[in-house]
Amino acid sequence: MGSHQGGQRFTFLYQHGSRVERLLELGCQVEYVGRYTPFMTATVSSWKQMKQIERDSELVHVESDRSLQLFPYELQKVYPKKRSVKTKQKGEVLPWNIRRVLRGQNRAFTGKGVKVGIIDTGIDFSHPDLSPNIQGGVNIIEPGKPPHDLNGHGTHVSGVIGAAINQYGIIGVAPEVSLYAIKVLNKKGVGSLSDLVRGIEWGIANNMDILNISISGGKVSPMVLEKAIQTATRRGIFVVAAAGNAGQLSGRGDTVEVPARVPNAIAVAALSKSNKRASFSATGSTVDVAAPGVKVVSTYPGMKYASLSGTSMAAAHVSGVLALFKQKHPKVGHAAILKRLFASTKVLHSSGRNSLTGHGLVQF
Repeated sequence: MGSHQGGQRFTFLYQHGSRVERLLELGCQVEYVGRYTPFMTATVSSWKQMKQIERDSELVHVESDRSLQLFPYELQKVYPKKRSVKTKQKGEVLPWNIRRVLRGQNRAFTGKGVKVGIIDTGIDFSHPDLSPNIQGGVNIIEPGKPPHDLNGHGTHVSGVIGAAINQYGIIGVAPEVSLYAIKVLNKKGVGSLSDLVRGIEWGIANNMDILNISISGGKVSPMVLEKAIQTATRRGIFVVAAAGNAGQLSGRGDTVEVPARVPNAIAVAALSKSNKRASFSATGSTVDVAAPGVKVVSTYPGMKYASLSGTSMAAAHVSGVLALFKQKHPKVGHAAILKRLFASTKVLHSSGRNSLTGHGLVQF
C-alpha cells in the first residue's frame, strides 16, 4: 500500500451494517457510508490500520478505489447554435435514430412522469432542448456545486433520452421525461468507482425509475458495484449501461466492460444506420440489446448540437424506450417490463439472441 501522503482510498463491504466507529477509532478518514448497501469508503494511511480493519469478522470484502472514465468515443461534428439542426419543419428535427426506435410512428407516450438519472459528466442545464425536462441532480465529485456538464458527453446522452418538443433543435426518445444529472465524472470524463456507487445510491434515494450509465470500468467486476446495482434493481430501478467501445473488428471475444457486464445491468451494443453492429461495439454473452450509436446528432453544451458515435449513444436510446414502456405500463413490475422490452426488439440475426446485438434493435 505504501505510506505516501494522505494514504489510500478503499471500499469496505460488510455483512450487515457498516462500522464507522471502528474505522474512526483506528484513525481512518471515513468519506462515505452506504445507505442501501453495507459499505464504506475510507482513506487508510498505514498497513497497521489495514491489518486491524481486516480482523473484523463482519468484513466481507476490501478493494482499493479505482479510477473510471468515459469510453473513448468519436466526436464527428459540432453544429453552431445559429444553424443548430434547424430544418423547414417548424424548426425541429426527429433524427433518423429516434425514428428508428419509435418505428417511425406518432407518439402516444412521451415518458411523462418517469425519472431518469444520467450518471455521467453532468448536464448543460441551460440548453433550450433540455431545460424544460431537467428536474434536478447532484454533483458527487464536487459536493455542493451544481452538476453542470463541462465535458459534453452527459448533455449529448440526455438529448437522445429526453430532448423536449419545443419547436427547436431535436426531439428525444421520451420528450417529456424527467431528467436528473448525477455527476460522477469531471470535465476530462474521469471519476472513481466509489463515486459511481454513490451516484447509484443517490438514484435509489431519489426514486429514479431508470439509471443510465456510460462508463468504462474494465473487465473485473467490483463486488460493491454488483451489490449497488443489485439493490437498485431489487427496488425496481432499471440500470442501463453502455457495453463499451473496445470491440474487435471481427466481433469476436468478450469485450463488454463494467458496469454493463455486471449482472442485472442492461448491456447495450451500438448499431450503424444500416442496423449492423458498429465496428467498435463491444461483444459478448452479456450484451442484452442494441440501438443506434453511429453519427447520432444530439444536444451539446453552449446551445449547440453534435454528432457522436459510441455505445453511450446506444444506451441512451434504451433508457428513453424504457421510459416509454414505464409510462405505458405504470403498474407493471421490473421483470415484466424487461420482458416487454426484449419481446418488442427487432431481431437482427436468424439465430435469435447473439453476442453482437443481444435480443436485437430496441423498439417501442
